[in-house]
Amino acid sequence: MDSINQVIDGQIVYNIPVLSRVPKTARRVLDIGCGAGTIGKQIKQIIDCEVTGITNVDAEVTAASEWLDRVVLHDLNQPFPSHELGEFDCIICCHVLEHLYQPQELLHQIKLSLKNDGVLIVALPNVLFWKQRLEFMKGHFEYADCGLMDRTHIRFFDWETARALVDGNGYKLLNSEANGFVPLPVIRKYFPKLSLWCDRKITDRFPGLFGWQFVFSCYPRQE
Repeated sequence: MDSINQVIDGQIVYNIPVLSRVPKTARRVLDIGCGAGTIGKQIKQIIDCEVTGITNVDAEVTAASEWLDRVVLHDLNQPFPSHELGEFDCIICCHVLEHLYQPQELLHQIKLSLKNDGVLIVALPNVLFWKQRLEFMKGHFEYADCGLMDRTHIRFFDWETARALVDGNGYKLLNSEANGFVPLPVIRKYFPKLSLWCDRKITDRFPGLFGWQFVFSCYPRQE
């Protein structure tokens, strides 16, 4: 989506809403579920910071190590190694919690690795995005190799349950947004700027219907 990924200086910048929420003052960033290190690489290009990544795939450790300062191989369904990693100014969980058996447990555990004034950024897919709702209405519940119905997704979230997951497990929501688009094929073809304006306004009004991704920024609650 144009509102999510953009081409800047000839390079694709992934997930603008997530990148834009990383504090410019952050000096230590933890990217949980870092994949090949794409987001961490781009964070380091715009912020002078150290980025640590976590993944459970050997090949991703090798790929991400080219860009990140440290990459840890770890199964996130197992206890989180907070004591080994230290504290961070910002922790990112971008499209990773839906792959876990108990995502709320990870949220509780990583709080130990987040500074008191640190920021947690969470991005989750919306299983009730309008295009997926149409598939459900047609009686189709089919897994795919990627996207909202990725076959590796274990948990599914809508706008309310996604907010509750973050807000109810040790964190206070600072802000939240939905990123998506509305079905405006004619306007999108002839009036692209108007269509992007409609995407933003309508998705803000109906996040649970037109947002395919939810992004949350939050602070750790002080017990």
